[in-house]
Amino acid sequence: MTDSHKPQALLVDANTFGLDSTAVESSQQLGSVQTSSGFYAVGELDETEVGIWEMSIGAIKDLESDEFFVVLSGAGIVEILPVDGFRSQHLELFPGALIRLHAGMHTAWRVTRKIRKVYLSR
Repeated sequence: MTDSHKPQALLVDANTFGLDSTAVESSQQLGSVQTSSGFYAVGELDETEVGIWEMSIGAIKDLESDEFFVVLSGAGIVEILPVDGFRSQHLELFPGALIRLHAGMHTAWRVTRKIRKVYLSR
């Protein structure tokens, strides 16, 4: 492989990178506050997607994939619902929190300050 064909390093400011947010589907909404979210898939590491995701203030339900994430900013709670053998949990979202979610978890996200995270997901 010649030098001109070698991969280049990548630098992204995950705190300030502009994300296009869209309204969360009504079937996912919890409560009356219209919530929006956005993401950018930065790249892949083997079969793992690496990206940035954010969610506005509000509450949504979701079905998770395998994921690790680190909260960069914001606040809230992600509730693991007792479905399909997973036990009920309430995980606080705060800057620096490192969280592991498993595929098939049913969750309720309740965001009190806009959340931004960096994720690794399959």
